[in-house]
Amino acid sequence: MDSELDKRRAQRATERRQCILEAAAAVFARKGFERATTREIAKAAKVSEGTIYNYFASKQQLLAALAQMIQEKFSAIVPKPTANGDDRLAIVRAMEEVLAVIAENVVVIKGLLTALWDQGYGFHGYLLPGMKTLIQQVEDYLKARMATGAIRTCDARIVARMVMGMVIYLAVPYIQGVEPMPSPEQRHQQAELLVSILLQGLKS
Repeated sequence: MDSELDKRRAQRATERRQCILEAAAAVFARKGFERATTREIAKAAKVSEGTIYNYFASKQQLLAALAQMIQEKFSAIVPKPTANGDDRLAIVRAMEEVLAVIAENVVVIKGLLTALWDQGYGFHGYLLPGMKTLIQQVEDYLKARMATGAIRTCDARIVARMVMGMVIYLAVPYIQGVEPMPSPEQRHQQAELLVSILLQGLKS
């Protein structure tokens, strides 16, 4: 009985923490990090201001938690290289999932980027949260596939950065709200086009 009650309490705590993070992101996106207050975040999350401090000691901790949350979502996407894997299919799926994560978390990402900019971090290492980790994962994937001869030998680090740059600047108008968020079908088409350019260039 106590175990079941503890599980429910833990679940409620997890849900409340997530709610606070999403509320913080929305307030950061609207007002910026410096002008945002924990009172406004509490109001958006429909909790007391004191409740926020049960989970986060400061706005800075909120910011760090937002970055970690998004980084974890993106890091789980990069495919694991296999000896006889279909690179095109694996990369298309990964690109689609990246675009889907952006679509599903656009307010959080916008709030996070706004806050990072306010804090003077600019886009250095944070053009998308977890960018450095993602670049390393993509680089590792490329090196593993080069080792099998599946793709030609090249500077994997540079290619990984190029791939991330393509995805990032594709997504920027959606994050800014300048263009409507693409549908799943459009995301698939965009992923196919990105991979086609990456693997085959622009040859007809």
